Amino acid sequence: MSNDEKRYDGSETDIKFVKRCCDIDPYDDDPNVLRAELSCGHVTAPQTLTDYCRIQLEQGKPELICPKCKQQWSYIEVRKLAKLTPEEHQNFEENLAKNAARKMVDIKNVSILPSHLLSSHVLKVG
Repeated sequence: MSNDEKRYDGSETDIKFVKRCCDIDPYDDDPNVLRAELSCGHVTAPQTLTDYCRIQLEQGKPELICPKCKQQWSYIEVRKLAKLTPEEHQNFEENLAKNAARKMVDIKNVSILPSHLLSSHVLKVG
């Protein structure tokens, strides 16, 4: 584990801390590391959560989903439990917005496409 890796120090009063192995990363199993329990009940450390969510955003996902139970996490929860730096905070918000906008455009294009194809088909047949 690198020296600059994020960790909880136990002073965060609004986080439920546990000393269990991480549910997201099987290699994150040091029993002496404080981890946080997410709203879905799964457990993670801040660096693992940051890395996992960054991957989801890089893959174009418009929401942050638990890999174990598929429950969606709120961005506010991720921001707090991942201990995002100001740069990460900005990057995550920009990528979430970009991915959500891309999803909305894709949904709009899909909903328009069938009627367009249908009218083209009707014109050719009729």
